[in-house]
Amino acid sequence: MLEKEVKILIESPTLGELKKLLEKDLKFLGEEKQEDIYFNFIYRNFKVTDEAVRIRKTNGKIEVTYKGPKSSSTIKAREEITVVIENLDNMISLLQRIGFYVVTNIVKTRLNYLDGNFIISLDYVENLGEFIEIEATTRMEDFEIQNYTNNFVRKYNIKGKLTTKSYLELILDKHEKNTSYNSNSY
Repeated sequence: MLEKEVKILIESPTLGELKKLLEKDLKFLGEEKQEDIYFNFIYRNFKVTDEAVRIRKTNGKIEVTYKGPKSSSTIKAREEITVVIENLDNMISLLQRIGFYVVTNIVKTRLNYLDGNFIISLDYVENLGEFIEIEATTRMEDFEIQNYTNNFVRKYNIKGKLTTKSYLELILDKHEKNTSYNSNSY
């Protein structure tokens, strides 16, 4: 499966304000609490290859996902393979025994809405901030997703910053920035 999405770091309105607006116009699909455990591999650096392996816990469901390198520079498009698992501890042990190690954990609260062929997710990511993810549910060209995103942003008067980086990349960037800053401070 090829995942195609646009991610926006929100400046305004707040997620709470946007939630009220979306509840009037879109179908609410539900709230999720997601806990992600990201791994790297001793034989291949996923930061260099632009890949990711994660285990996600969502409302009692556990799955392991491989994400391939991004294939677009304008939206986040990448191969995604997901397998549902039953035992978190056993999966972590298996991965560690074959050379994977934990890089970081990311926790977010996600509100999902349906708007035609798009899922709109309002995400609060701990230690990172408020985001909107717009994901196509069907095969679409990048320009179709960009057009929808531009109209959505205009309609709801959203101010923010587009990013093709994953939450993992954003967290690692923030950590590296804080580490560099702290090591140079007096």
